Amino acid sequence: MPEKKMKISFYLKNTVICPVCTTAFKREELLSGGGRFIAADLTDELRRIYEPSKKFGEIFPLSYPITVCPECFYAAYHDDFLLIPPKHRPMALSQKVKRIHDVRMIFPALDFTKPRDLTSGTASYLLSMASYSFHTRECAPTFKKGLSALRAAWTFDDLHRKDQNQGFDRFRTILYRKAMNYYEKSIAYSQNGQEHIDGIKYFGPDLDKNYGYQGVLYMSTLLLYKYGSDENREEHIQKLTGAKRVISKVFGSGKSSKSKPSFILDISKELYEKVGEKVEELKGE
Repeated sequence: MPEKKMKISFYLKNTVICPVCTTAFKREELLSGGGRFIAADLTDELRRIYEPSKKFGEIFPLSYPITVCPECFYAAYHDDFLLIPPKHRPMALSQKVKRIHDVRMIFPALDFTKPRDLTSGTASYLLSMASYSFHTRECAPTFKKGLSALRAAWTFDDLHRKDQNQGFDRFRTILYRKAMNYYEKSIAYSQNGQEHIDGIKYFGPDLDKNYGYQGVLYMSTLLLYKYGSDENREEHIQKLTGAKRVISKVFGSGKSSKSKPSFILDISKELYEKVGEKVEELKGE
């Protein structure tokens, strides 16, 4: 007899009504426990790596946090899905064909009526980036786009690891740079009041731990350090110098607290020193 496939997700009983096209559908949720997740390393990008289990195989938790309408492909994080303002819904509906076309240029066989996999999970983040353009500043859309871009970069990396002949590494690089730009803008918008971050419940960046706004400052600096372009050397030096000031706010006096655990202080200080070395290297060229 063939081995029974172990269940990793389920569909919620309550029906979701898409606020854009009024399609009714069931949302899929990831099951937890039972040895499904074997936590391994934490990367410098604060991503949790999971080892495949003998019972369930390889699971990609990042495939599930975005709700996607299977009809019009409007997408957002679960708590935001119904929050698109009524005045923006006609425009979101008018963009349906473009959303579907753009994402199917990368993933032609997408079907959000079927259980999620790594491909549809990656696509969900691309769709959310497009959909958050219709949300108001109270929803902190720029940060949500940045978080989605970062997670899409991670999942494109997973796809590339599985198949290195599809060019997923090119999309990975593009998404990292988009995440860098969105994170930078999000910090600026939160400081000048252009967008509100007070209502954000979960900053991530991954699913297993919320590093809060300190994590946002860290990630913004790290993304610039790792993926920023040095084609314009003077501009890059200026941005990195500004990033040093940003990251210095994280470790501050060096005293840990509930909002600043010692882990984030330590890696932020290490990053501060790396950014400083990079600035000196660029100045010396």
